Order: sequence, then C-alpha cells, then structure tokens
Amino acid sequence: MKYIKFTLITLIMFAITTSSYAQTTAPTEEPVVRVTSEKEMLQDVKEKVDDAEKQAKKEKKQVKKEKKQAKQEKKAEKEKAAKEKLKKQKDAVSKSIAKDKKQIAKLESKLEKGKAKGTLAPVAIDKIEEKIRKLNVKIAKSQVKLEKLLKK
Repeated sequence: MKYIKFTLITLIMFAITTSSYAQTTAPTEEPVVRVTSEKEMLQDVKEKVDDAEKQAKKEKKQVKKEKKQAKQEKKAEKEKAAKEKLKKQKDAVSKSIAKDKKQIAKLESKLEKGKAKGTLAPVAIDKIEEKIRKLNVKIAKSQVKLEKLLKK
C-alpha cells in the first residue's frame, strides 16, 4: 500500500509538472505566432490603406479632368454665343444701312419729281433735303460701326 500511494503521488506530481510545463511552453510559442500574425495584419492594413490612397488619387484626378473638360465646354459655348451675337450685330447694321439707302433713294426721287412738276414748296424741299442729310450721316456712322464689327 505504501508503494501504491507513493506511485500515485509520483504520477500526480508527474502529471502536474508535465501540464504546467506544457502551459508554460505553449504561451511562449503563441506570442511568436501572434507577433507574426500581427505583422501580417499590419502589412495587410498598410496595403489596404495604400490601395485606398491610390483609388482616392485616381478619383481626384478624374474629378479634376471632368472639371477641366466642363470648363472648356463652357468656354467654347461662350465663344460660340459671342460669334453668333457678333454676326447678328453685323447683319443688323448692314440691314440698317441698306434700309437707309433705300429711303434716301425714295426721298431723292420724290424731290426730283416734286421739283420737275413744281408741286413742292421751298419749305418741303428743305425738309426733304434735311432728311437726306440726316440719313447720310446715319449711314456714315453705321458704316464705321460695321467696320469695327468686321475687325472683330
């Protein structure tokens, strides 16, 4: 009986020693695994951050490119509108000049007919001649304006 108790105590001591040794050795191996896994995790996080930064840069470049393109389109539209406006002004001034020339021709014709028949009073003749002079001045101003528009 003495030997059995001694054997049991020895076995229990051996089991406790072995289990405590296993517990102390296991944690020493685990931190190594943890350290390597933490390093891998940090590296993965860094890669993800780098990828996110690259993606952000690409998006920023794309937005900048789109803004630049929109700005160019807006500028082209403004230039087109300005050209159309200039063309309309040229056409309007040319039309005004032609209209005034026709009116001068009518007034001169009326003046000649009235003088030939003798139906116009001297005051009426003066009024017609004054209208012709005013129209000639207006035509001269319009022609100067048209020349300026043609230079543009």
